Amino acid sequence: YIESKKLADSTRGNYIATWNNRVRDEIGGMKVVQLRPSHIRLFYSRLTKDGYSHSTIKLIHNLLYPSFEMAVDDDIIRKNPAKFSISDYGRQAEERIALTVLQQEKMLEFVKNNQVYNTYYPMLRIMLGTGVRCGELIGLTWEDVDVRTKAVSIDHQLIYKDLGDGYKFHISTPKTDSGIRTIPMTSDVQRAFEEQKKLNFMLQKGKDVEIDGYKGFIFMAKSGRPLMPSAINNILYNIVDAYNKKEVQIAKTEHRNAELLPKVSAHIMRHTAC
Repeated sequence: YIESKKLADSTRGNYIATWNNRVRDEIGGMKVVQLRPSHIRLFYSRLTKDGYSHSTIKLIHNLLYPSFEMAVDDDIIRKNPAKFSISDYGRQAEERIALTVLQQEKMLEFVKNNQVYNTYYPMLRIMLGTGVRCGELIGLTWEDVDVRTKAVSIDHQLIYKDLGDGYKFHISTPKTDSGIRTIPMTSDVQRAFEEQKKLNFMLQKGKDVEIDGYKGFIFMAKSGRPLMPSAINNILYNIVDAYNKKEVQIAKTEHRNAELLPKVSAHIMRHTAC
């Protein structure tokens, strides 16, 4: 089925990884003619009991269902054993929250004055001011930023996946066609980019790395490579954890309830920007 479809490299990689990690050792060894709806339902039930989300099970279903449809069309089987609703399976997604203006201000002020995390201050302002996705953020190059016209061009993203050549960075197209866009740059975002450029110059970052013809990446790790997608969330988790610990200490001395920040991910930052 995968070979018959025109798929983006990243989507093909996702499908193959999903098959290898979730399906192959469960029902993957059964002959197509042996599979019954009960087998698929039991498989989804086991995934649900193991704590997998509805979106993960939906991804698996979106791989299995059309594969069985192909088998029906080829007269290998008479009915599609995955032809049923999957709404009852999987852990439901948590409600997406957005940070309040006050929470944003508190987090930014903390980061700005913190000796460990202050190098991420411009990046957080850019995330909140543009609403870019995680892969788009780490894939940004200086060529994508036009300070003169105050515009940020998004036409690619950076992913870290095994596309048949081992786990490494790859340039990929945005998640959707509408993902190719130009984002207006506020004055605050413009200043943040200027501060980031100074930081990169001081830390000697982003000079020689080239990925699929792209270079001059804006957000770099200490190693000189672009930040990993997982690193963005880890940075945010650590910032919130450090902020909350400090807030608890201050609240105790002031004899009041601590006003803690919720768990913040790159997607929460995007949701907040929206």
